Amino acid sequence: VREKGIEKIASAALEKLKDCEQIYISFDVDSLDSSISVGTGTPVPNGLTVEEAIQLNAELIKDKRVCCWEIVEVNPTLDTENTMAEAAFEVLETTTKSLVDNY
Repeated sequence: VREKGIEKIASAALEKLKDCEQIYISFDVDSLDSSISVGTGTPVPNGLTVEEAIQLNAELIKDKRVCCWEIVEVNPTLDTENTMAEAAFEVLETTTKSLVDNY
């Protein structure tokens, strides 16, 4: 994502799925950087920033073949400061806005 940019990565992913009639996006919060993903069982160093996740999901959701989108792996028992839930909600809110704006 950082080397090629969000638009190229989203475009490449959608190109690989060009023969699919429907696309189901499952956004795993484990992909976020470990400084953000404190409320998940598998934090990843050097993962996506919240802004990168927002941009990537907003770009992917523009494809008319997307039939479902979800966020997974938020674990409230590990998220004692509500950091992950707030980041996940920000991704959800912006992705939903992108969806509404493109339909």
